[in-house]
Amino acid sequence: MLPPSPLQPNGPHGRPTIVTGVEPTILGSLANAFLRAHDHQFYAIDVDLRGTWLPATLPESANADVVRIRSAWVPGRIEGWLADRRRARLSAFLNQAASSMGLRTIVVTRSSDRRNGNLHIAALRNDLSADARSSVRFALGVQGARVSSGHDQLAELTALRHMAEEWDLDLALDLSGDVPHYLEAEAAVLRLLPRLTLVRIPTWVTRTGELNTDDPISRRGVAMLADQGFAGAISIIPAPALFPPLFSSTAPTASDQWTRSMILDRYDRQRGDDRPSPYISPELFREHF
Repeated sequence: MLPPSPLQPNGPHGRPTIVTGVEPTILGSLANAFLRAHDHQFYAIDVDLRGTWLPATLPESANADVVRIRSAWVPGRIEGWLADRRRARLSAFLNQAASSMGLRTIVVTRSSDRRNGNLHIAALRNDLSADARSSVRFALGVQGARVSSGHDQLAELTALRHMAEEWDLDLALDLSGDVPHYLEAEAAVLRLLPRLTLVRIPTWVTRTGELNTDDPISRRGVAMLADQGFAGAISIIPAPALFPPLFSSTAPTASDQWTRSMILDRYDRQRGDDRPSPYISPELFREHF
């Protein structure tokens, strides 16, 4: 039996759980990601396994006892060379993460413009242990970079929500990457609620400390999430390094801490009270940084 879905009740309330998005190294290590997440006060991570060929491994360190795995993104299908072995390794990682690292959501990627495709949710579910199946939810991952243009995108998003309702699945929206300008972020959020439980956004602050004003889509999306009282998870994806090291995983920086503060500030302003905010305005940010 599946665990209950943390669907959003009507009316604004609460705050989201803000996590950091990480990727393993080419060798599958997540040690650096756990270490950096702990250093920057992110105590839950969102692991992207969609481009991982070698099996991801969990670190054996003190930080791994504090930082938990909130969610994991997996490819919509696994096929080609060594497909069976790769799926077995992925299942082993998910079982370990669910049993010892608090994994709560497995997101299976499905772009909203693809009506056909062999989603392997059933196969993954069968590969999980009984304890993992009782504690982990599955979600359909909607990639903002692959939605259609025009009015078709809203119809497709609505169809995905109906599919999720029919199969008792959650929904996750990925606004990171090369998201087209025509994506209607506010409408996408409204179409996917109340099944929407996870949203990925790019960091709003560059590694050089500049406020990134070239990303209005994720800002509009977060504003709508705050207006709707979304209390699910928001995953902040760190900016890529200019020359990313081959043996170091993607991990958060101080820039992502500022992004977290700005998101919480947006939620605090929605509450309409007089409590001090951790972040005041973009103008003050420019003055200090």
